[in-house]
Amino acid sequence: MPRLRRLSISLMTSIALMHGPLLGSPAFADPDASPRLDPPSAGHIALALDRLAVAGTVLYVAAHPDDENTRLLAWLANARGLRAAYVSLTRGDGGQNLIGSELGPLLGLIRTHELLAARRIDGAEQYFTRAIDFGYSKRAEETLAIWGEDAVLGDLTRVVRHVRPDVIVTRFSIDPPNHGHHTASALLAREAFVAAADPARFPEQLAHDGLRPHQAQRLFENKSPWRFKKDEDLSRYLALDVGGRSPELGRTYAELAAQSRTMHKSQGFGSAPAHGPLLEYFEPTIPERWPRALPAKASDPLAGLDFSWARFPGTAPLVKAIAAARKAFDPAHPERLLPHLSRVHAALLALPEDNPYRAPKLAELHALVLAVAGLHLEARAASPVAISSEPLAVDATAIAYRDVAVEVALTFPDGHLAPARTLVPGTPATRSHTLTPSGSPSTPYWLAAPSRGGLFTPAEGHSGIEPTGASSLAVRFAVTVKPPGAVPIAFEVSRPLRHTWVDRVHGERFREVELLPALTVTPLSPHRMFPGPAARTVELRVRAHGQARRGEVSLGAPPDARGWKITPSSHPFELPADGEAVFAFDVTPAGTAPVELRASATAEGRTFDRAEAVIDYLHVPRTTILSPATVRAVPLDLAIGGAKIGYLVGAGDEIPQSLAQVGYQVTLLDPAALGDVDLASFSAIVAGIRAHNVHPALRHLHPALMRYVEGGGTYLVQYITSTRHRPLGDVPIGPHPFVIDQGRVTDETAALTALDPKHPALTTPNRIEPADFSGWVQERGLYFAASWDERYTPLFAAADPGEDPLQGSTLVARHGKGAFIYTGLAFFRQLPEGVPGAYRLFANLLALGAPAHKGAGR
Repeated sequence: MPRLRRLSISLMTSIALMHGPLLGSPAFADPDASPRLDPPSAGHIALALDRLAVAGTVLYVAAHPDDENTRLLAWLANARGLRAAYVSLTRGDGGQNLIGSELGPLLGLIRTHELLAARRIDGAEQYFTRAIDFGYSKRAEETLAIWGEDAVLGDLTRVVRHVRPDVIVTRFSIDPPNHGHHTASALLAREAFVAAADPARFPEQLAHDGLRPHQAQRLFENKSPWRFKKDEDLSRYLALDVGGRSPELGRTYAELAAQSRTMHKSQGFGSAPAHGPLLEYFEPTIPERWPRALPAKASDPLAGLDFSWARFPGTAPLVKAIAAARKAFDPAHPERLLPHLSRVHAALLALPEDNPYRAPKLAELHALVLAVAGLHLEARAASPVAISSEPLAVDATAIAYRDVAVEVALTFPDGHLAPARTLVPGTPATRSHTLTPSGSPSTPYWLAAPSRGGLFTPAEGHSGIEPTGASSLAVRFAVTVKPPGAVPIAFEVSRPLRHTWVDRVHGERFREVELLPALTVTPLSPHRMFPGPAARTVELRVRAHGQARRGEVSLGAPPDARGWKITPSSHPFELPADGEAVFAFDVTPAGTAPVELRASATAEGRTFDRAEAVIDYLHVPRTTILSPATVRAVPLDLAIGGAKIGYLVGAGDEIPQSLAQVGYQVTLLDPAALGDVDLASFSAIVAGIRAHNVHPALRHLHPALMRYVEGGGTYLVQYITSTRHRPLGDVPIGPHPFVIDQGRVTDETAALTALDPKHPALTTPNRIEPADFSGWVQERGLYFAASWDERYTPLFAAADPGEDPLQGSTLVARHGKGAFIYTGLAFFRQLPEGVPGAYRLFANLLALGAPAHKGAGR
């Protein structure tokens, strides 16, 4: 389908409950990727008590990670005590990555966890739909056609019926121009506002999933300040002042919001808080469909809504119990709250089961009981990896730091029961057990099966709205707290198995234990290019998880791939526990069609055919993603000029590895140390994506780079961002001035029309034909030049449907004996995906320098 890239999981860079107020508010979590389980401060406990008295919910709707308004979410959750939730229709897999080279599904996984880290700070909950972020879209109609409007509307309706908000707020308007995903999110929110209340819409959610129709009271658009006109009269909008400071937390809501937004590290969204009054503006959306109108002359969008327990009959005992608990709170002796919390617990249990706040408030109360009792629960494993049918030593520990009566019983992941034991205050009670794990290997549930069209395919048992799946390796703690003179409080807490270690720089670190295959077989590249008939090497990394392993690793071609030869057919291996080795196979191509090679390992009578990719950054949990161990082998007709390339590393991409596959000798260059490098030794120098955004040193190196071009070298600069938030300014890039804006062509099938078919970039050393623009993924390009000095030559004209052609995708200028190129064409996506025509065009651009430089490094 046009606009949908292949959702392959790149393995070239492997270094690299709904998580809301219950454990995810500032009261109950650390903003690190591995939140500690320490009891919260007295201020956090006071805030949690206040929130118990509030029965109201606001759902925020937008399209991507980072679209959410963290200032509003932090204020709603912590100033008003409301249940706040954000639903991002996508996981952000179609964006760019400032911290590494992960793109596509791996980037979506990073951004999923960045959202969860943000929610742990601002106190809101997080939800998704199954929609895939397929890249920038200029029209909502295109977006909805690719996703399947009814499918994503169904998912959003499911979120509304699950969260049951009083108010729904959209980030975006339905009016263009805007990102098509943004506009679609606003359109779908309007539809879901109505559909969620209609039992005839998506009735399977009611019949099989236990949901009920729900009618939200109001729907607003949160006005985007960048759309305000100069001197616009904003008094016509409703407004909330989300500034102010939390007396319990000792922080402003803007500080919480800035810290939350800063968790979007892959997008470079580090933020500083604003101070003083901070107004957020709102416009009513389809008010004619509201069941409850705003009071006359109201300026507050929440005016007239009852967020107290009084909105539900029979809650007077609950209100009284919560008020008594809040009044009795003594920060020096939080455990004295327990008798009062026992009465709150009993009053919550007495509510009808269909009360929408019964379950979430019970969960909040249980977390609060753990906090005031100083009860610490954790489950640790000796190894970070569990292997099906192999023993794993586990320790489960409970300790009550306050003088309270607590009994704890345990259920381990394999069903083993440890009977209840009364805790001695201040003394750890540890139960040890060796379990034998079983079940499917760990992998993010939305990546466990191939996607279909514009939607992820969730694993069985998942609807697609959950941020992540619950761990299959968790210990369940059955807790009974016995307050003096009050009814015991009994509930269950689940803690995932975690492996801990001490980092000499970062201190104690955690990672959840993952259930993995005994062996993984990972191609060092998911694509292998074959420029000509000669044999090329395909390398496989075999890793033994858990124990030492011995066996054979093999690589094979499908039966219909006639003429392809692979030698040897297999390699024996013997690996120590948690060891790995790389094995090389010589592959000789045949024909011109791509072929899928399949790798596997055999050991102990079993076959293992899964590759692994690992996400490992400090701000998100270490996560392993499993996928089929395949290599897409792509023959191509390619000639190259000078082979020695200097690559100025930018924000992160895989072009250096891709170039090395087809015969280039690539040296990675650090811009900070470029002054010590003999640039003339390179036939071409390439600046990685966003290099000029992330390396200020390039401004000062501009004269040296231009002298290199004058001497006959080729300097190719890939796309640079320039936005209203972070304009590029007067940073010198080429030999002559040009201006970059946000022009792009999002349709990867759009025609790229050569403005001068005889230009050397289109003829030498490869003649570029229309077929070379087939098979591109996600987009043609982005951040095109908008204007340029007449000494630049634009190579192409291209346009999305219904738009005027843009000519700024690729500019070439002769300078002295050499050539400078700026290109916004998305080579950073095409080369790692094995697109032959993109390789041929890129090789031509690299060969534009003087003939003497074309031979540099040979």
